[in-house]
Amino acid sequence: MIRGTRQKQTRLSAQRRKTSRSRRGAGSGSASRSIVVQRLRTTKPVPAVIQSHQELEREEALKNFGKAVRYFQKRDYERASELFEKVATGPAREIADRARVHLSFCERKGHQERHPKTAEAWYTRGVAALNSRDFDQAIEYLGKSDKMNPGQEYVHYALAAVYGLQGDPDNAFNHLAEAIKLRPQNRVQARHDEDFQALCQDPRYARLLGAGIGRPPA
Repeated sequence: MIRGTRQKQTRLSAQRRKTSRSRRGAGSGSASRSIVVQRLRTTKPVPAVIQSHQELEREEALKNFGKAVRYFQKRDYERASELFEKVATGPAREIADRARVHLSFCERKGHQERHPKTAEAWYTRGVAALNSRDFDQAIEYLGKSDKMNPGQEYVHYALAAVYGLQGDPDNAFNHLAEAIKLRPQNRVQARHDEDFQALCQDPRYARLLGAGIGRPPA
């Protein structure tokens, strides 16, 4: 009886110790969870970055300034001037000062291009108009070049190409004949020039260039 009682008491003691440990474990877990919840509650949200009105204006000025520079590099001085002027009158002083310098330079370049002072400059503008197929402008510019410095074979050659593409064979052959007279090598060049392909069916093409009638340039 004594032995049995001791064994029973030993089992009861073991169960009490086990229950006590379980309760302590549960209590520590609850405490940990409460600490985590408390930390989450006390954590402040990260404030969103809000740009000021001045920063937004500066970004817009930089954007327009970059566009203006790209137009200027393409020699589109009219569009470049519009954007430079917009930036120059804006509130971003640093960028506005740079824009005013570029605007002044841009206006000078635009004036020079609108009013060339040399026959070579008019010729260059005429060839550019020819390449863009603006035939009326090409004739005007090349005519001014010829008036300022008459007798230039390359000007007559360009005029012949313009008139040929425009569908005016009489003026085309007149200027081509003058270009060949001033520089005979133009005859060979014209044979291989696609700009004169529209004239190859005309009998004057064969007589002037020494090529077969109806044969397009190689």
